Amino acid sequence: MKLPKFFDTKQPLSLKWKWGILLLVSFFIVSLAGVTFYHKQTMYSRYNHLKEISQQRFNIIENMLSGLSEPFQKEDFVTNTVTGDKTIVDYLTYLENEDIVVRLFNNDSQLIFETRKLTASKSDLSKNLTTVVIDGTETFIGNTNVVSRETNQTLGTFQFLVSPEVIEKMEATQQKHLLTVLLILTILATLISIFISNRFLRPLTYLNNSLDLVEEENLSELRVRKPSSNDEWSDLSIHVNRLLDKIDLYVRNQKQFVEDVSHELRTPVAIVEGHLKMLNRWGKEDPEILEESISASLQEITRMKGLVQEMLDLSRADHVDIDYKDEITEVNSTTRQVFNNFVILYPDFQFYLDSEKDDKELYVRIFRNHFEQILIILLDNAVKYSRERQEIHVSVSQTLTKVEIAVQDFGEGMTDEDKERVFGRFYRVDKARSRIKGGNGLGLSIAKQLVEGYKGDVRVESVLNHGSIFYVEFPILSDTRQVYKLKQIAQKKNL
Repeated sequence: MKLPKFFDTKQPLSLKWKWGILLLVSFFIVSLAGVTFYHKQTMYSRYNHLKEISQQRFNIIENMLSGLSEPFQKEDFVTNTVTGDKTIVDYLTYLENEDIVVRLFNNDSQLIFETRKLTASKSDLSKNLTTVVIDGTETFIGNTNVVSRETNQTLGTFQFLVSPEVIEKMEATQQKHLLTVLLILTILATLISIFISNRFLRPLTYLNNSLDLVEEENLSELRVRKPSSNDEWSDLSIHVNRLLDKIDLYVRNQKQFVEDVSHELRTPVAIVEGHLKMLNRWGKEDPEILEESISASLQEITRMKGLVQEMLDLSRADHVDIDYKDEITEVNSTTRQVFNNFVILYPDFQFYLDSEKDDKELYVRIFRNHFEQILIILLDNAVKYSRERQEIHVSVSQTLTKVEIAVQDFGEGMTDEDKERVFGRFYRVDKARSRIKGGNGLGLSIAKQLVEGYKGDVRVESVLNHGSIFYVEFPILSDTRQVYKLKQIAQKKNL
């Protein structure tokens, strides 16, 4: 016989059942504690009330008996002895129906009357009812010598007992009520637990169902709806949507990567293939054609190697904030070093460096190689697109929280359309000249990805035929203790 899923030990218990059982047990424990406390309080209250009523009746009987003038005689309680308008025996018989036992002793301590046989000895005299255990059950009992109001003579001893059955019935009734209330509370707790677990886990169920619908085709469209309540579930939905955004971005980048690489490699591969086919047919016999084909093929292979490396750099730039989270770089010294390298590489150009506080150390959270790579891309781009005026300006400025590096050239400039697309992959403002100068159109894309990966910002201002200014901005690491700590980490890595 196949067991239900709940009883299947091979299947893990669902969170809904776990929460339901936990809530049910919690509700039951709290209910049991509350009902037990209420039961004890109620029993204590009823116990005291019973004792109070019994004490009143004890006083009434004592008052009635003190109206007699002669000592207690057995025959006096066989026939009715009238005191006032009510007979003592009738009243005592009435009390018997309420499980109250009355016993009378004469002055010789002989039992002369009892409303019910009960195994109880003559106790110490006490007008206040006390609690004793008779036959294993608590019983109220009181004893007193009855003194006549008329003759001031001791008439005998009066003993008053509340039958054990009264307290037993009271406890049994209370236990029955307790079990009934516990049963009702258990049913209510079960229903409430099911309702709360379903209600509480409804967002999780919706989240699971939504994620089950996620496919590569609808990844850019499907998102988790934020709950109306402003709690942890809404925070979770926000984080899940952010994760889906990142996954969507990675998937689109991967597709773009494959498409771009296949598109860009198609031409050099075709060129190399054409030269090899030509050599294979007849060109290998001609030294001039052989040399030209080998030179062209090597040039295209070199360009392919550079392209592949740039594509790898671009793909890695998406997660630099994770891989290099403990890296810091000093802005002024690094900028000056890259600047000096370009002064040496391009002696025909005029380079100018303007720094507000060149002697002050400014640290930003970025891997030094990546910071240098960004500057190299911007400076190299400025050199490539310069015309007659071969002049490059580099400036470093800072605000209270950020540092900004600007690279300005006086070359071709860009149109508004070019400015919107210049950071796109493989986009070239002048495709023909970029090809000649060896550009693949990936440099600015890599720079943008690196800058944004380190929580920075990059933008461009340009006027067609008048040049361009590229701005790169990073948050300044102003906490000196954190700078010192990160320096220590860097030193340990270098050891």
